[in-house]
Amino acid sequence: MKKSSKTTMTRSADEHWQNGELEKARRIYQKVNEWEPGDFNLVSKELVCSLHLCNWQRYDYLQRVLRDNFRYKGGFLIGEPLLASPYFTAADLLEVGRRHIRGLSIRENVSPRRRLDATDTSEKLRVGFLGADFYNQATMHLMIGLIEEHDRSRFEYIAYDSGPSNDDPIRQRATQAFDQFHCVSESGNDEIARMIERDGIDILIFIRNLTDPRVGVLAQRPAPIQVAYLYNPSGFGAPAVDFLIADAVIVPPELERHYSERIARLPFSYQPNDRQRPLPQECTRQEFGLPGDSIVLANLGSPFKITPAMFDLWCRILREHPECVLWLLQTNVTVAENLRLEASVRGVDPDRLHFASLEAIPRHITRLSCADLMLDTHPYGGHTGSSDALWAGVPVLTLVGETFASRVAASLLNAVGLSTLATRSETEYVETAGRLIEDRRALAAYRSHLVSRRMNLPLFDVRSYARDFENLLLDLWS
Repeated sequence: MKKSSKTTMTRSADEHWQNGELEKARRIYQKVNEWEPGDFNLVSKELVCSLHLCNWQRYDYLQRVLRDNFRYKGGFLIGEPLLASPYFTAADLLEVGRRHIRGLSIRENVSPRRRLDATDTSEKLRVGFLGADFYNQATMHLMIGLIEEHDRSRFEYIAYDSGPSNDDPIRQRATQAFDQFHCVSESGNDEIARMIERDGIDILIFIRNLTDPRVGVLAQRPAPIQVAYLYNPSGFGAPAVDFLIADAVIVPPELERHYSERIARLPFSYQPNDRQRPLPQECTRQEFGLPGDSIVLANLGSPFKITPAMFDLWCRILREHPECVLWLLQTNVTVAENLRLEASVRGVDPDRLHFASLEAIPRHITRLSCADLMLDTHPYGGHTGSSDALWAGVPVLTLVGETFASRVAASLLNAVGLSTLATRSETEYVETAGRLIEDRRALAAYRSHLVSRRMNLPLFDVRSYARDFENLLLDLWS
């Protein structure tokens, strides 16, 4: 292929991608990659498009190319597609972070300007939160209750918002909940770092991931203690990040070797939750196009997290239990077409697959209550989606791996007293699903447990979580 032709086709594919025309983009990327194999960047783009379309025709080939390039040629892909790849281990993810961060200028660690005596209540601990999602987005939906509940007599919470200025209800709550709220989207990393240092921030909490350019702020070490929290379900591999907030389920001692950060553990789950999130309303399955007399197995998370291996397990469950249907999220028409085709190939009637469109959060929480059992994905499981399901009273079945992203649902289940639904093998996952399908009383008991104790379960007790979080910060400082 001539270089000019490759450039023209790649530019065309990029434009289709930017316009949301993923199938058109995928086909062009595939054609270029078939003509001229080995371009790591274009293989990455073809894979990402394919994942979001659930097009698995070249899944194993593309994953192997990326893995081999990473292991033998030094290339790497960062972001959510990597977390969803079964071809990358927890050790690989650590190395990815380290490679990415090498391009940043890291200062030597600074000593704290002062020490806080935890028994001295005359001095507040100043905690900065650097992120871009202080609005109607999953991270802030989880965090907002924590910020509102913080003890203003002992802590000062200061937001540094590098994201868009959205005037929605969540942002309004956020601007009122923080003691100070700075919009820094127009500021460069150097300026933000100087602002944080001038503000005397003791602990800086980063609520973004490796792909965010504001990682460069951390590299300048504007605060004595710097912490990764919530947004990025992995470690950073960066000397500038001192601690990663997790819990004993997500990062038990035997998995600490996969993280460069020291692990700061909360007692139940690392994930906060907002008790003001909408409650499910009365509804019928017919409203959402679901059969009333079937067992509804569901996963309404992002389709790119579904792997062929996971779909194999789901179809095995469907084959063994004809009374079940599978309810999935349709982010585009092609997703439904491809998954129905994949179901047919696996011996499952495609009509047993039902699809839901994106909905506003109140309606989404309500429709979740129509499911009998949520089937989690692996290795990138549901995070906010799993807590939404549990809040709606729906038990979640998960398969636990070694990576942070594969252990979040297990952490949430631990915090609602349903750890038996965190399975350790594919066989256990399928068998547990089968037992629950055949024992509707058990499913009903799980639902009753979640609904009747909703406000008292540790996962949703934001006041207790806020105190635990503050105690953790004091431990880090002292």
